[in-house]
Amino acid sequence: MASETRQEPVDRKRLRELEEAFALFNETSRQLTEAYEALQQQLASVQARLARTEQRRRVVSERLERLLALLPAGVVLLDGQGRIVELNPAACAMLGADVVGRPWEVVERNVFLHRTPADELVMHDGRTFHTAQAGLDTGEGRLILLQDVTPARQLQEYRSRHQRLTSLGDMAASLAHQIRTPLSTAILYVSQLGQPMEEAQRAAFAEKTLTSLRHIEHLVEDMLQYARGGKAVERPVSVQALFRGLEEAMGPLVEQYPRAELRVVPPVEDVTLSGDYDALLTALQNLVHNALEAAGQSVCVEVTGEVVNNQLIIRVIDDGPGIDETLQEKIFEPFYTGRANGTGLGLAVVRAVAEAHGGEIRVHALPGVGSTFTLQLPLIQVKAE
Repeated sequence: MASETRQEPVDRKRLRELEEAFALFNETSRQLTEAYEALQQQLASVQARLARTEQRRRVVSERLERLLALLPAGVVLLDGQGRIVELNPAACAMLGADVVGRPWEVVERNVFLHRTPADELVMHDGRTFHTAQAGLDTGEGRLILLQDVTPARQLQEYRSRHQRLTSLGDMAASLAHQIRTPLSTAILYVSQLGQPMEEAQRAAFAEKTLTSLRHIEHLVEDMLQYARGGKAVERPVSVQALFRGLEEAMGPLVEQYPRAELRVVPPVEDVTLSGDYDALLTALQNLVHNALEAAGQSVCVEVTGEVVNNQLIIRVIDDGPGIDETLQEKIFEPFYTGRANGTGLGLAVVRAVAEAHGGEIRVHALPGVGSTFTLQLPLIQVKAE
């Protein structure tokens, strides 16, 4: 009996422990159930927010797609390797739909003729595109924006042409005044050639007549080049031939300056320009002619050519009197001249020719040291020797 009496409390104790364990299990289950329900509510809220966010993203994406479709500018997406991944309809019309997957550098070389110093791309049909680039936030890839600025460039050209035509009246008056003196001189010497005179005197009169007529020819050529805006035709121009033509054309003029020297050093590469050979030759002649006249009898003029990044750099360097810094911009303005017999069109023609060929002209000069005129022109072709 004593043994049974001791066993009964033990059973009740175990029973209580089991009841407490079941109560704890029930409480834990209740808490877990409440936590699960709360988690489900939060998940439903998150899913609702995600659905709203996805809806807004789709709306924004559709708007961006419509915007890109309607955007007149071309948008090109590149990956980290510089290959074209995607482009909008405007870019497809510019470049063609088959450019997807190709490197942008290859497409640029194939589609466009050249890149101007203003970082604009010019197509073979003459259309000009302004380019802008931006990296992606991920750091992998780029966006390229191509904007057709051809109408703006045409408008700029029309304005320049209007300005030139407006100034033709002033130019005609100035030119008539400049032609009158050499023309009168030529007429005077020609009228004397019919009179009896020694052969040496006759030759001198003929040479002076020829000098006056060459001066008139130079004046008329400057006027025509300025009126044409610097370019009349569009053809491939060999730079080697251009430098040879300059050396041949300036030979007789250099001989008139006994202590003058002209050095013509063409670029080593076989390069080709697109433009007007005669206009380019006239521009270079004007630069050399100005250097000879500004320096007087003793001067060394060097004309060099160099190819840098598909650009032709022509430098006309002289050791003459130089140009004051305050006048270095004025000298390119039409009708500005520091010489009594000048028309002020020589350097204006050089600038017009440079801009008509997609280039630019710069000057660096120090009084008493000399001047360097730098003509930068885009190339259409570069071949390794």
